Amino acid sequence: MRKVFTLLTALFFLTFHSFSQLGGTHNYLDTSYIAPRNLAQQSDFLNNNSSFPAKPRDMWQLGVFVGLPYVDGDCPMAFKGAGSELSSYAWGGGISIRKAMGYVVSIKASLAYYNMQGLDYQRNRNFNNHPFVQQNYLTQTGGYIHNFHTTAIVPSLEALVSLNNIMFHNRQGRWNTYLLAGYTAFAYETKMDVVDANGAPYPFQTINSSAPRTEIRDQLRAMLDGSYETVALTNDRRPSLGNYNLRHSFSAGFGAEYRIAKKTSLGLEYKRIMTRDDYVDGWFRQSGDLVNPVFTSEWDNIGFLSLSVNQNLGNSKRRIPPLWWMNPLEFAYSELNNPKHMKLPKVKLDDADGDGVTDQFDLEPNTPPGAPVDTHGVSKDTDGDGVPDYRDKELLTLQNCFPVDEDGVGNCPEPECCKELREIIKTGGGPSDCKITDLPSVQFNGSSVKLTREAQSILNGVASQLKANPTCKVKVSGHGASNKAAQQLSWDRVSAIIRYLVERQGISNTRIIFEYGTEGDPNTVDLMGTTEEGPNTVPAPHPNLQKLK
Repeated sequence: MRKVFTLLTALFFLTFHSFSQLGGTHNYLDTSYIAPRNLAQQSDFLNNNSSFPAKPRDMWQLGVFVGLPYVDGDCPMAFKGAGSELSSYAWGGGISIRKAMGYVVSIKASLAYYNMQGLDYQRNRNFNNHPFVQQNYLTQTGGYIHNFHTTAIVPSLEALVSLNNIMFHNRQGRWNTYLLAGYTAFAYETKMDVVDANGAPYPFQTINSSAPRTEIRDQLRAMLDGSYETVALTNDRRPSLGNYNLRHSFSAGFGAEYRIAKKTSLGLEYKRIMTRDDYVDGWFRQSGDLVNPVFTSEWDNIGFLSLSVNQNLGNSKRRIPPLWWMNPLEFAYSELNNPKHMKLPKVKLDDADGDGVTDQFDLEPNTPPGAPVDTHGVSKDTDGDGVPDYRDKELLTLQNCFPVDEDGVGNCPEPECCKELREIIKTGGGPSDCKITDLPSVQFNGSSVKLTREAQSILNGVASQLKANPTCKVKVSGHGASNKAAQQLSWDRVSAIIRYLVERQGISNTRIIFEYGTEGDPNTVDLMGTTEEGPNTVPAPHPNLQKLK
């Protein structure tokens, strides 16, 4: 039994790491999941006559569970009692059926069988719990050590309240946690192993009571024959079913489910049953006084820790998963983010001249097509010469050259320098041009950020070209955008190259553009001559992974 329990526990937690998130979402516009009786409400919603869609049909859930039941009473529980059969171990199992009443509340009916063990480890002279114990051990010098074996049939009907499927700021995930409370009909029978196969009392005086608790219990298991021949006393004023005592009980607990597939989940649950009965473990009196016995102060309660495998029942084309796996807010949020059903009013704002300023705000409603305008729809006149820009052939006329002609050209003669600049522009030259067009790339090995001799030789040549072309800059571009480590490694390598050019070759860092984390070979850093502007330093994206200090 212990091996089965360990295997189920390992399976439960392995699935947590083996699968990605499986959220619960549903398209509430799909009518195929709506029951016929709710189609009228769904029709009103689809026609925008109602704000609320009909509740979709959802699946039932069938569960099979096994676990560890125990009696929380006066005698300590034991995983292993007397004997060598399966019944000598504490175990329980059963089946359950669960149906959602809404997105938060569901109802679960279950039927379980509990096999529970109890084995004390201390000798006592409390003979009040059974006349057969008194008869056999009253004169024994070693006293009596209590034990019991309780079997129970446990039908339950409980309400479950889900705690984490209505998510306001996150998607519904694979986990569902819940609280439970309800009614349990606890029918039990308790027996004790009081005498051996020959009807003689056990020699408890031979037990080494000074040994550790586990050794004492091992000695007892070796001594007891596991026959549990003596039926424990019960409260005869309470109802019974044949040999079983029936206790109408309140049960409560908590649990969690992990969804491993669309229709399958694993569950872990703890339930406690309040029996209002002190006879479950066969020990209900605490005094050794045979004349004036005293009852124990608390009821015996039942605990049950179980693992379950659950399967959703129903046609997935007509029913969605159980509602406790769904987050109805996802549909509402998706509509706000990307409206598909929402009825939005059509907005119409006239703009007769098409200049981007609506007519009610346009101070110049007849602007020619394509003419640049200001925020009031008036044609721009950048130099203030009275000729709008869309007709001005000299956009920046100096004021001392006013007045201008009808094309916006001033009356000042053209300076000689302008003629020279015009010639330079025509020939494709100019002081802003960069003649460096092709630079070699720098290679790195593995995850290293150290410059090889070959890399240093390449950078020496790059520095020489930069010094020969003072109008040029160099863009240092590293690759590697797949993950955090690759991004930081790309940053470190670019930094190593820039540091070499600045500190070893005397290149001003204002002439270097820093770029990292782009797509490409992560072991290559590209260099390119340019005149564009860009940052010459960038903070490390992931300082905790930084290699270059």
